[in-house]
Amino acid sequence: MANILGIEIGNKTVKVVEIKGNTLKNFAVVDLPDNIVVNNELIAFEAMGDLLKDIVREHRMSTRRAALVLPDTAVYLRRMVLPAMNEKQLAVNMPYEFKDVLSEEKDKYIYDYSMIGYRKDEEDKVTEMELLGAVANRGLIEKYQEMFKRAGLKLVKAGPRETALSCLVNILNEDSEKKDFAILDIGYKSTKVEIFKEGVYEVTRTIDSGAEDIVNVVSEVFDVDPHVASTFLETNKDNVQENEKCVDIYSSIATEVMRVMNYYSFENRDSTLDTLYYCGGGSYIPRFIEEIKEMVSLELEPLSSLSEVDKDAIGKCAPAIGACYE
Repeated sequence: MANILGIEIGNKTVKVVEIKGNTLKNFAVVDLPDNIVVNNELIAFEAMGDLLKDIVREHRMSTRRAALVLPDTAVYLRRMVLPAMNEKQLAVNMPYEFKDVLSEEKDKYIYDYSMIGYRKDEEDKVTEMELLGAVANRGLIEKYQEMFKRAGLKLVKAGPRETALSCLVNILNEDSEKKDFAILDIGYKSTKVEIFKEGVYEVTRTIDSGAEDIVNVVSEVFDVDPHVASTFLETNKDNVQENEKCVDIYSSIATEVMRVMNYYSFENRDSTLDTLYYCGGGSYIPRFIEEIKEMVSLELEPLSSLSEVDKDAIGKCAPAIGACYE
């Protein structure tokens, strides 16, 4: 595999990993200055380019090719079943499959897909094809290209976080392509449950609560700003992770995770889903994980448990790592 950087720009932090060959050589998780990203949308591209340049230099990363994890607001992803057709016909039909989410003319978007499989009739003739389709705004991708150029990097690929995660799991666990599994990403603004069927992305359920709600409690307890509160929470200053208000938030999110999993199981009786992997910024809080474990009936395992090495990087930067291999 060629040397490459994997980059994910979140609401609170930017994650940068450096892969050389098939080995993770370095990674960094850096807090973002205020007002660079607002509600999961990058609004200060030049400032972000300068920050990436500083991160690469300060962490002595020599690789210049980059793979970007696109935020949820920048890309639409869905599984679809279409009549059998060739690539030229698919190129014509793909925009119509996303017409409900396109706000501009179809030519202003980039379309891509990966084939999941084919369906055949009794005579073994292919009648339908199942694929995973994606669409992103062309102008936005061009902005990202300019941002990376400003950072002294070259954007060589960009894709959804869901496909990056499935790629990572499929690499770490060869059996995952035959199984259903789910990933719980405890982010800063929200918590996401992503479900994969036979190793392929199927659906995302978003819970509008995340580590930020816990940070806000810690901020009130110590009367400090959120940046300092985040440090206090991570180091568990004065055992603040056990604060009653924090535990209430853990319990509330855990309850929503349980509802998501129960609903999916009810709607998909044939599912073999038995494991929920967790990662993300909020996953370092033991009591939080205990609350989730008590609520869900699945096996709850850290995503890093799939690897004997790089556990810290996988726990914090899983999508960025997966984007390198996707």
